[in-house]
Amino acid sequence: MFSLTAGLPYLLTNRLAYFMNRNSFNPELPFDVQLPFVAWMVIPYISLYFYYPTSAFLGSKNDTMWRQNIIFTQIVILISWICFAVFILLPVEIDLRHLIVDVDGTAWEPWFAVVHGADKPWNSWPSLHVVQSTQVVLILRYWFPSDTRKVWILQTALLVCWALLVISTMTIKQHYLWDAVSALALTGITWRFWMKPALDRCATPEYAEAFEDAMKA
Repeated sequence: MFSLTAGLPYLLTNRLAYFMNRNSFNPELPFDVQLPFVAWMVIPYISLYFYYPTSAFLGSKNDTMWRQNIIFTQIVILISWICFAVFILLPVEIDLRHLIVDVDGTAWEPWFAVVHGADKPWNSWPSLHVVQSTQVVLILRYWFPSDTRKVWILQTALLVCWALLVISTMTIKQHYLWDAVSALALTGITWRFWMKPALDRCATPEYAEAFEDAMKA
């Protein structure tokens, strides 16, 4: 269902923006050009696709967490649609791929072929990679506070992996700095004022009863 409600709309809007071939503005900074290209960072970039099943799997510990998991996924999809609307209404071409060097004939070449085959360079801002990975990190930290040394170590490892993913969006020349910053801003605002309040409500007895009634209807 996530593939149908988020993956397919992404592909369609990405191709539509590419077909329109219209730039609403240019967010490129000297930083974007001067930041070195790092081929191996394609690995943390592709690691995003492990975040989705991780949040789904770990969010099934009890009934409360399962309700929160359903609401979380719904909000992730809705926020993704907001990003899709931006891709169409305020499109920006990511003109950085010419900075990718020395990958032809290397082990990294097929990885970049996959990335570039999936994405036309019109998925600029806010970066979906940053939005969705940050949402997963936030929900995992919400569900599993660092109360023990084991959880603290796991949370630290998660943050390191997430930081590498965010940086990778720029070092493999898939995104501008503006894309990452706008994605973090969108995710922070929607988490504070939408997602976290909704998750908190899911834990109340009143909501649990209403939720069960809605599921039976």
